[in-house]
Amino acid sequence: MPGNAIEELKGKIGESRKLVEGLAVESGKVEEWARAIKDDNPAHRDEAAAREQGFDRIPASLTFPRVSLFPRYRPDEYADLDDHFLPRYFDIDFDPMYTVNGEVEFEIERPAMVGDVLSGTTTIADVYQREGSRGGQMTFVVFETEYRDQNDELVTTVRLTLIETEGAAEESTDD
Repeated sequence: MPGNAIEELKGKIGESRKLVEGLAVESGKVEEWARAIKDDNPAHRDEAAAREQGFDRIPASLTFPRVSLFPRYRPDEYADLDDHFLPRYFDIDFDPMYTVNGEVEFEIERPAMVGDVLSGTTTIADVYQREGSRGGQMTFVVFETEYRDQNDELVTTVRLTLIETEGAAEESTDD
C-alpha cells in the first residue's frame, strides 16, 4: 500500500510539475530513436522522403517524446533525482518494488518535427483503487504529460498509469 491514504492521493489530482525542458528535436536523435524502435519510415532520416510524405521538415516517430525520460531534459530543480520514477516527483509514496507500469497512451496532435524544442508538464489526472484478481488492493495513479513546442503549441499528450500492488508477486514453485 502507498504511504498515503487514498483520500490524500485523490487530493493530489490536478497537481502539475514541469518535468521536461529543452528537448531539442534534432535530426540525429530522431534517426537514432527511429532505429531503436525499428521504425523504418525513410521520412525520419531524409528530408526528401519527408517532403514526399507532405512534411516541410523531418518528423520524429510518434513516440519520440519518451526521449524526455533522459536526465538531461529535467529542470534543474529535479536534477538530484536519480531516475524518472514519477511518484517521487509528486511525493506519492509508492514503493518501486511493488509498482508496475500499466497502460501508456499517446494522443498525437502532430508529430514532433526537427527544429522543435519541447517542454513537458505532467499532471496527476486520476487516482483510484480496486481489488486485484489474485487478491490484494491495487492503487492506480494516472499521469498525463502534455508536450508543447517552442510556440506553446500542443504536440503530444502521454498518459501513463502506474499501479502499486499490496505485495510482490510470489515466486512460482511449479516445476
